[in-house]
Order: sequence, then structure tokens, then C-alpha cells
Amino acid sequence: VSSIFLSLFVLLHAAATAVGAFSLSSFPSLLPSTYTIHEVPIDQSSQDNTQSTTSIGERIKNGESIIQIEDIVTPDECKYIIEDVLRHDAEPTTLEKPGLVRLPTRAAAERASAANIPCAAPLSADVDNLLHVILKRTASVMTEQIPSISEVLFDGESVCRLLDTEQLKFSSREPAINIYTPGGEFLAHKDAQAITVLIPLSCPEQFQGGGTSFWSQDSRGHRVEDPTIIIKPSAGTAMLFGGCVTHAGVSVEEGTRVVFVASFSCATEVSPVILEHRDIYGDSL
Repeated sequence: VSSIFLSLFVLLHAAATAVGAFSLSSFPSLLPSTYTIHEVPIDQSSQDNTQSTTSIGERIKNGESIIQIEDIVTPDECKYIIEDVLRHDAEPTTLEKPGLVRLPTRAAAERASAANIPCAAPLSADVDNLLHVILKRTASVMTEQIPSISEVLFDGESVCRLLDTEQLKFSSREPAINIYTPGGEFLAHKDAQAITVLIPLSCPEQFQGGGTSFWSQDSRGHRVEDPTIIIKPSAGTAMLFGGCVTHAGVSVEEGTRVVFVASFSCATEVSPVILEHRDIYGDSL
């Protein structure tokens, strides 16, 4: 299936170059039947979580682990998205500092506009469609290979079904593409949703600095302690973690780092994180 999909992608991309139109709407939402999954304890000094009596869903909810899904986005998809978003040379809004631009999907831009939240111009229709395919692909892995995510974080509901029936609520201006250039960073925050999907699309060799930093639940806080762990996975690897986890986008020193992010909960669920106060991005700390 994977080789057929890749061949179809190459053929359609070549045709788009010739005629100036490229549709992704008919792409299959799944590639391999299964994906390689790794669990990374946020506190590296803790015991091996694979020996834990709790489920992966519980460990995500409790902020103990980050789940990595390898190759959820193909190299061709990464390349296509990066080339498209960098072509538009978007400007940051008043919510971002220099060096960071957040480009929302079209639905996210509509929600931001309705709430009078400053928002950059939305992504192109092609990239918007492709990101929906990628999110559906990730939701399928959650539902089929990590069922405890649905059981614990979504009251037993299939994440795929919730996505298909528009019963998920997303963080402000998400799903989105974040573009980091030199000096760009995302300050420490909590997403206050059931789960966050964060997928780097740039290879670690394409930038210096960068990555995502995380603080363990027993940390005294990002204002006092250095991050517990910093992760720079390969391009196309999804990271899943809970809304109670303090994390940050590490400042990029050189090059460009592009990531896809979507934080969400059941539309009917009260935010699982108590909002004590918010940083400049509107996220809780």
C-alpha cells in the first residue's frame, strides 16, 4: 500500500507542476497497516513505563510519557508542506515574537476570526486538505493501535469518529503549522487539552537549536528548573502528550524548523487543566 501511495503522490505532484493544480482530496488516509510506536518517559530517571500497571492512555493523561509514532508523515508530504508554507512568506501576528509564525488551517482561521483572535492568513487549500489526511491518519493509529487513548482521554469514544463528526474542540488557531526561524521560540506552556499531536516536518539537520522541551510533573517549574528532557525526533514522527505537560519550543539558532500541531479534546469535555494564568500565547502555565 505504501509504495502504491508514494507512486500516486509522485505522479500527481508531477502533473500539478505541469498544470498548476494539485488536489489531495482523493488521497488514502492510511499507509501501513501498523506503525512503529515508542514510549518516552518524561522523567528519564523513572522506571521503565512499559512495566507499569497503568495504560498508555493513563500515562499520557498523568503527564508521565510522550508517545512517538514513526513516519506518520512521509518524506514527500513533509517536503510538499514545507515548500508550500515557505513560499507565502507569512508575517507573525501580535501574538508571536519575531522568528515564529503560526499558519492556521482554514477551519482554525474561521474560529479565530469569530473570536476576534489575531490570526495569520490560513494555509492553502492543498496543504489544508493534506493536514486533515495526516490528522485522520494519526487518529486512526490512536484508535486502533493505542486504544487506551480513546478509553481514558475520550470517554471510550473513537478519536477517528470524533474527528469525522466534528466533535473535537481544538486549541486557539489550531490545527496549525508553526514556522521557526532564527530566534524563534514558543515559551513554556500547557495546552489544557486531552492530548496534543506535534509533528516536526523539518529534519533535525536542517536547523540548529530547536526541538521541544518538556518538564516532568514533579518539576518545580520552568521558571526554576531546566527542562527534564528535550526531544528532536526525525521529520514525520508524531509526538503525543497530555494537556497537563509543561513544554516549550526551543529557540532556533540557525535554519528553519517547521512543525504541525493540533491540541484537542472532546467538544463536550471541560478543559482537563485548571487555568491558573496564561502566557502571551493564551496558554495556561
